[in-house]
Amino acid sequence: MIICNPGIKPKNKHIQTILASSKVRLLRLKNKTSFANTKKEVIETPDAKLLGFYNQKEKAESLYILIHGWEGSSNSTYIQLLANTLLTKKNASVYRLNLRDHGESHHLNKQIFHSCRLEEVLDAVKVITEKYNYKNYYLCGFSLGGNFSLRVAANVYDKQIKLNKVFAISPPIDPKKSMIAIEASKIYSRYFMKKWKRSLIKKRELFPDLFEEESFYNINSLNELTQKLIVEHSEYETTDEYFQGYSITKETLEKISIPCDVITSWDDPVIPFEDFNILDKQENVKLVTSKHGGHCGFINSWKMTSWIEQYILENS
Repeated sequence: MIICNPGIKPKNKHIQTILASSKVRLLRLKNKTSFANTKKEVIETPDAKLLGFYNQKEKAESLYILIHGWEGSSNSTYIQLLANTLLTKKNASVYRLNLRDHGESHHLNKQIFHSCRLEEVLDAVKVITEKYNYKNYYLCGFSLGGNFSLRVAANVYDKQIKLNKVFAISPPIDPKKSMIAIEASKIYSRYFMKKWKRSLIKKRELFPDLFEEESFYNINSLNELTQKLIVEHSEYETTDEYFQGYSITKETLEKISIPCDVITSWDDPVIPFEDFNILDKQENVKLVTSKHGGHCGFINSWKMTSWIEQYILENS
């Protein structure tokens, strides 16, 4: 484990977590032209259609694929700011990938998103790396996107996916514990419940026969809603079985054959730090930690820059 002291401020873990997604930070992009020539496209895989946004930099040698967290999108603040940093300070192009039912992609697939839909993400990353020719390919995931990224890393050999390195920022290792931590906070549980229900309502408007009318409207527990949707819309019978399906296990880590940097803070309010003990002494996996930073925050200046951007620039 590597312990860093990147001068995180403010030190309050909740402020850091809120700032990670705060639109206030997007003021940094005012008058920027980084995304002026964005190419919007739909990636077709055997299991799903996923929405992506590609920004090509002339003479770039590397392509960075970015994946957001749960109920985030390619337009999430932390995704846009990392993309801008890579486009302006690195000789690189960027691909911002949306998971199923995230961003404006609900219409592309009838069946709903869940976190065990790994195969379509593997296929999408492979399509991107085969479609666009670069010397180097990097995958960067935040929160649930970081969890997906670690599982992608565990499958690059079997799937023959061209990736040089993976960065996983604040990834849930044991999803059940993360759910418990979120439910323990009224602020975080209400935030995710509101966003999740909004997404499900949008899905039902597009596919009226997918849910019974108002079947989920009165559920106010993330665990209860997960149980209902998983039983009705997946092959899993219980939430325990479902959570285990996307847990980062010792077996997952032992399959990783490329360098992976896992970055987390000691004070993450939704990912217990002790969960990362499983990463200790794992070949190809480096755990990088900071005492402060919250969940996906790591803000280190009044300019609202994140240490994550600097770290990825310097380590890829």
